[in-house]
Amino acid sequence: MKYLLALGILVVFGFGLAQDVVAEGFNGPQGILLAEDGSIWVIDSGMGGNDGEVTAFFPNAGAEVKATYGNTARVVKIAPDGTQTEVAKLPSINVGRETTGGARLAGLDGNVYASSSFWVETAGPDAPPLFGSIVKLADGGVTEVASLWALERDKNPGGFIAESHPYGLLAGPDGMLWVADAGGNSLIKVNPATGESEVVAVFDGVPGPLPNPGRGDAMESDPVPTAVALGSDGSVYVSYLVGFPFIPGSAKVVKVAADGSVSDYANGLTSLTDLRLAPNGKLYAIQFAKFGEQGPAPMSGALVMVAEGYVEVVIDGLMFPTSVDFDAAGNAYITVNGVGAPGSGQVVKYEGIAAP
Repeated sequence: MKYLLALGILVVFGFGLAQDVVAEGFNGPQGILLAEDGSIWVIDSGMGGNDGEVTAFFPNAGAEVKATYGNTARVVKIAPDGTQTEVAKLPSINVGRETTGGARLAGLDGNVYASSSFWVETAGPDAPPLFGSIVKLADGGVTEVASLWALERDKNPGGFIAESHPYGLLAGPDGMLWVADAGGNSLIKVNPATGESEVVAVFDGVPGPLPNPGRGDAMESDPVPTAVALGSDGSVYVSYLVGFPFIPGSAKVVKVAADGSVSDYANGLTSLTDLRLAPNGKLYAIQFAKFGEQGPAPMSGALVMVAEGYVEVVIDGLMFPTSVDFDAAGNAYITVNGVGAPGSGQVVKYEGIAAP
């Protein structure tokens, strides 16, 4: 992604609200999905691995480093009684102090799909299997649906360094999978039946205080789209993390029209990592953390409600939250400790946040 740091921090609290730890033991949880049968699915970053290595210039590290990888990212299904079952493993790659693996989950027509890992052109034109991919989880196995790395490599719609990190994932009512590519800075639509992938929009840089070598030294940061949601009005919305130097207030939610044009919807946000439509018809976003000279500040994450030109903090004081989903009653389930010591990731429940 463009923000993960190895921090050994364990516990999360939302100030002023009762919270229950529903599940724990995850290695950098990045996505959560509440299924209709009452189960909870979580996907995590993993811990890299020893299956292979590559030495290359990685934009996230800002230097040439040795990256190691292996199938240590996990998809875990949590039964209503709390029992955890490992459904699948996905590739995880460690680059410097950052580990990237599984990102998000989506359920469509009885199937579960996931966004998997990232790749960049400086590491070579051919990524290892399931890097920069959308995959289908079925019968204990993993099948690639679409290689978004191949799309980025061959077409490079953004025009800068070719990098693909499929992150945000939405199962649309049109039967398509909508993907926010945090590396390619694009919104992509994938046909899960054929793997055909279409670039819907490419996101412009965000004005910043430093020249960005990854964008031709323009004075702007990468937008880093992290999530895509369908609003109650049927419009498509995308959240931005916004890359280095991660200035508080520089993130936003944008609206994407049918012709691919992009307009601001809610501004003044900070390091957004998820965006969801809740049962009450409102959009909620996750703010990962506020960044300072020492990196992301502990206990500075939040759940916020966003509307056009409006932001309201709903839960503050979260420890590196990454994703949120809601049950039919409007209870919020949030993955926290998205960076931290191995096994420190949790799913935390807050009751009645978005009751219909």
